[in-house]
Amino acid sequence: MGIVGAAWVRVVGLAAAVVVGVFVLAGFGGNSRAAQTFMVNVDGHNPKANEAFIAYYPNTVRVHAGDTVVFHEVGNGEPHTVTLGSLTNTVVAAFDKLTPKQQQGQPPKSLLRLDARVPMLLPQGPGDAIQSGANPCFVSSGAPPAKKACPKVAQPDFSGKEAFYNSGWLDKNAKFTVHLASGIAPGTYRFMCLLHREGMTGKIVVVPSSTSVPSPSAQFAAGQAKLRATEAKLQPAAAALAQGKPPIPVKLPGANPVLAGSGSPSVEAAVTQFGPSKVHIPVGGSVTWYLIGVHTITFNSNKSDNDIRSVAPDGTVHLNPKAVAPAHSPGEPQSSGNGPGGGPSNGPPKFKVVASTSWNGVGFLNSGVFANSNPPSNIEGYKITFTKAGKYKYICTIHDDMKGEIDVG
Repeated sequence: MGIVGAAWVRVVGLAAAVVVGVFVLAGFGGNSRAAQTFMVNVDGHNPKANEAFIAYYPNTVRVHAGDTVVFHEVGNGEPHTVTLGSLTNTVVAAFDKLTPKQQQGQPPKSLLRLDARVPMLLPQGPGDAIQSGANPCFVSSGAPPAKKACPKVAQPDFSGKEAFYNSGWLDKNAKFTVHLASGIAPGTYRFMCLLHREGMTGKIVVVPSSTSVPSPSAQFAAGQAKLRATEAKLQPAAAALAQGKPPIPVKLPGANPVLAGSGSPSVEAAVTQFGPSKVHIPVGGSVTWYLIGVHTITFNSNKSDNDIRSVAPDGTVHLNPKAVAPAHSPGEPQSSGNGPGGGPSNGPPKFKVVASTSWNGVGFLNSGVFANSNPPSNIEGYKITFTKAGKYKYICTIHDDMKGEIDVG
């Protein structure tokens, strides 16, 4: 994805990271010292709207040595990992000490150096997913491999002393089970997503056996309460998107505009839908998609090209080049949205069509991954002129259930 690579990392990397708040859990359970299992959802699921949540729920879990934490990927295709270890712990702890202005702007070079020691999930240029990030990796000391996958070993209990302890790229509904060693020392063990970096973090807090912790159900419920609060903040953007309107009161330019995604700057979440979901145009008419977030516009897909995550015969996880690369389409210009030239960040956004094509409805057509590097001042547009009558259904290859239809004729 040279394709996803640089563009995606530009969007979700350190320069765009925002604080993931720590939710203080309440409601303490009993004083039993029998081992317990705690559930943490990776991402979230809103049955009323297709959305992606850049967070763990709960993002702080309090446990005892010998307990188990199960991370459950419940999102809709947004890539995530759960990554612990001293490398992660060090950089997240340093990030937490920054001021909000530093966290939301350009962080100090000292933090960038710490972050560089932790593998990415996706490349910053052409190439495959980073194999030590995309696949399970357990390194007791030192650094994980820079390019190759880690040696396949049985997942050890988490002692807190490992350098790198990684779930790999989690598939939808996958579970990453972390058994805490009976000898793990009390303390805070931070984890993060290797794609969303310091913008998506959490903590396992191991407390002494003499200290009570909230019950697993109470902690999970607290996380779900935070999810519901985030959904409520995102609801106005979701309602506007269903009508083909952006989250701010501006008019989309051109005939037959469609929004691909939406969101709110106040929450770590995104609406992953097309709005309007169905458009009717005459033969020879055009549709322009304005992309908010990282998406594709993909027609005539099948199982070989409808998901950016792929699994090789040997079980290793990779980027799917068919799903991320342009097909019968120019794709996103690598320079689009970079540097000056967009609208001011505190003014109205600048909408600009950066790629266009015509299509007769035959064969596989994919915009490739679009990852505008300078929202909200620049909003990129992708335009297709339809030359043959028909009903054409399309998807985003990143986000499950992000679908639309163009009726031509």
